[in-house]
Amino acid sequence: MTGADRPTLAIVYGEGSASAMALSGAAASLCDIAWVIDSTVTRDASMLRLLRKMGTTVDLAGLSEEESAAAVKAVHPAGIVAYADAQIATAAALAEILGLDYYDRTVADRLLDKVTQRRALGDGGLPVPRCVVVPAHPSPREIDAVAAGVAFPVVLKPRHGAASRDTHLAADAAQLQALVAQLPEGAGDADMVVEEFMPDPSAHPSSWFGDYVSVESVVASGRVSHLAVTGRLPGAKPFRETGLIIPSDFAPSLQSSILEVASAAIAALEIRTGCLHTEIKVTDAGPRVIEVNGRIGGFVAPVLALASGIDFFEVSQRVALGETLAFADLLPTPQVGYVTVGQPPIGARRVVSVTGLDKIAAYPGVDSVSLNRQPGAEVDWRLGSHEYVYAVLGRALDHDAVHAMQDFVDQEVKVVYE
Repeated sequence: MTGADRPTLAIVYGEGSASAMALSGAAASLCDIAWVIDSTVTRDASMLRLLRKMGTTVDLAGLSEEESAAAVKAVHPAGIVAYADAQIATAAALAEILGLDYYDRTVADRLLDKVTQRRALGDGGLPVPRCVVVPAHPSPREIDAVAAGVAFPVVLKPRHGAASRDTHLAADAAQLQALVAQLPEGAGDADMVVEEFMPDPSAHPSSWFGDYVSVESVVASGRVSHLAVTGRLPGAKPFRETGLIIPSDFAPSLQSSILEVASAAIAALEIRTGCLHTEIKVTDAGPRVIEVNGRIGGFVAPVLALASGIDFFEVSQRVALGETLAFADLLPTPQVGYVTVGQPPIGARRVVSVTGLDKIAAYPGVDSVSLNRQPGAEVDWRLGSHEYVYAVLGRALDHDAVHAMQDFVDQEVKVVYE
């Protein structure tokens, strides 16, 4: 496909999006890219220069919704997609005006608003925990009223947000009061919710990995295909992720139940197109939806590629361009793909030094090692999983080999904090 035969895909791009290089690489044999940006939000000059080299850029800075749609229409997009929560609402609005196949505004709201999503899941027949909105800048009396409407323990978290940012576990009303009082400056301006904690299972579903997974799905013309069930490495408190594995090591019967729940959640949200990342926790009462995300999960695409050889970004772009892709079963995974990340401990403020990553790079099966926070960089565990210091991507023969790799990382990598 060359020249005028190549369709143009509009990618609404900004903070939290997948790697522009990875997205461009996925599109190389498929389409041209029009990067839809807002330069008042994405201010990284080097990033903006890179995007211009890899395609057309459409800057929405200062434009109304109608003007934005006209600017995007001028590049004749055949499809539109976003790769971060922060851009989904914009992509949905543009798609609606331009007649492109993407989430409509109602579906986008269900994907971005935790309260709206819980309500839709409940209406669809899925069991959901009680979820109560916390008033902005609440008084102690208002927090007491919230506490009276839920059963402890509870999770305090933003109504809109991802990666466990400002997410905390409260054992009782007094701890909830203290956590609300300790929210960082600016967090009180955002809607927060209190949600009942889903109890851990009495029988752990894995010998070493976490008790929740995510299901990576594709929906094309209303047909749902599940590509993978992604396991979790043991997490860092309070709810920060430390790594992924594909495939999960859960029993096949449990994975089948999890896939049924993921399908039911997608149906309840009335999603007819797109790529989804549905987090599901195992409980004694059965698998329960943590949340449905309307984009590819962080690190999922490279881990899936290592495990299966399939480029999830290319799949997402084909769907956005209108291809009716369908997969009969989970993707075959001849090996286990993994990523492990080093999270700063609670209370750490700055990275002083990082040593040992050179030894990790030489470990069998390791594909790449990256440093996300250089020595001298500030860290804040309250900002969630994206505050990780380093990441190791690789592949292993089996789950035991992943465990052995993690033991080696724990032994060799030393991070000093202040």
